[in-house]
Amino acid sequence: MATSASPPSMGRMMAVGIVTAAIVGAIAGFAAGYLTGPAPSGGYWSSNPAPQTRVFYIFTAVMGEPFDENAVGVPPDIFVPSLITVNRGDSVQIHFFNTENATQTTERHTFTMDAPYGSVTHDIGPGQNVTFTFTASTAGVHTYRCTYHPPSMVGWLTVLG
Repeated sequence: MATSASPPSMGRMMAVGIVTAAIVGAIAGFAAGYLTGPAPSGGYWSSNPAPQTRVFYIFTAVMGEPFDENAVGVPPDIFVPSLITVNRGDSVQIHFFNTENATQTTERHTFTMDAPYGSVTHDIGPGQNVTFTFTASTAGVHTYRCTYHPPSMVGWLTVLG
């Protein structure tokens, strides 16, 4: 004799669906947390990072062919890198290198920052370098530039608040 099973009720199907969704959500949340790991304390993205010394090496560079300074009307000089990021309160140490060949040119470059870092300016000749340190005290995006080669020789210091 064959028996027929009655179909599950709508309430029971909803309960099974909710429990299943909760279990899948919990597993996904656990997996995502496990795979990404805990946020390091004092890192870039923490809410209250501990001040650190951040060290950067910035070089002068000349854009090569096919850049035509005369056709474009701006100098081919640039900073490498042109973007640096720190946290507010960090001590920023910069090693600035003028990579121009001292036997072939007398071309000077500056690393100059405007307000609120107006006291940071360094002028160096070909083949020279300078190391300097300042505190990133003001959050925001701040420009650094070479006073001899605007507008192409510019970079940005991002200070995360």
